[in-house]
Amino acid sequence: MSSLTLALPSTSLASTRPVSAVVVSPLPLAAILDHHLRRGNDQDRVFGTLLGVRSEADNTVQVRNAFGVPYQAQGRGEVTVDMDHHKSLLDLHLKINPNEVVVGWYATSPQLNSFSALIHNFYTAESSPSPAIHLTLDPTTLAFTAYTASPIGTSPRPDHLAFIPVDSIMRLHEQERAGIDLLTSNLTSLSNSAAASKELGADLPVSTPLATMYRLLTKVSVMLDQVLEYVRAVAAGEREGDERVGRALLETVGVVPTASQPQQAQKKGTETKGFEEEFNAHLADVLMVSYLANLVKTQTELSSRLNLLV
Repeated sequence: MSSLTLALPSTSLASTRPVSAVVVSPLPLAAILDHHLRRGNDQDRVFGTLLGVRSEADNTVQVRNAFGVPYQAQGRGEVTVDMDHHKSLLDLHLKINPNEVVVGWYATSPQLNSFSALIHNFYTAESSPSPAIHLTLDPTTLAFTAYTASPIGTSPRPDHLAFIPVDSIMRLHEQERAGIDLLTSNLTSLSNSAAASKELGADLPVSTPLATMYRLLTKVSVMLDQVLEYVRAVAAGEREGDERVGRALLETVGVVPTASQPQQAQKKGTETKGFEEEFNAHLADVLMVSYLANLVKTQTELSSRLNLLV
């Protein structure tokens, strides 16, 4: 009895497996929205390249970056894409983040048409052998949906594709949650105010930094009240404590500077400056780290552009 053994490449099976889920970071969504707001007056939508990583374990796609690509619609069923722009930005990005690859493309319109199929064919070749994903973002509601595409019929045409929705979620770190909450807070009221101001010809009122800080501090105060109530209930035996919560509280309290208490009565008009000095020192460290991070980023981008010119 004879047997036949085939040595298939590792990407052969991965290219045929459907994408199980698409995980999107806040950064590409912000870049897509910024690209849409800066579009030309003759364009109702924009599109661009999605970059990220693929997981072969669960066949998920993580979208981590995005950049816009200029295009022109020339008549029915014809789209001209600036491939030089796409290639140049892709080469620059790969020099900084070599682990990220082209995973698909985005568009700021929830509608799918023949243009979507033509552009998707272009990005299918860019992401080969893995399937390309298509991410649509509604610039009004900020709702996004991910798709994969399959050809239709036994003799498929470039503009005949079936777009299949894929589970898509946004994943953000705890450090990014405050900024996302601030950007998306009162989104409906801001949209209504913008529409009303456009009709009346008035300027949209902009929140001052002091008002924004007040709202954030109010939210922090409410969260502290909830934590204090939880600690009181656990200490009184009214509810069972959670080890994970206790460990998180211990780590949080450990990094907060404490004000030194005066050991003897101080003269009138003088106060201890221990807490103020510790706070200023901590603030200086944070500013120094932020400055160094921006400096390294600027030097990296400058070096990449110089290498491209050379």
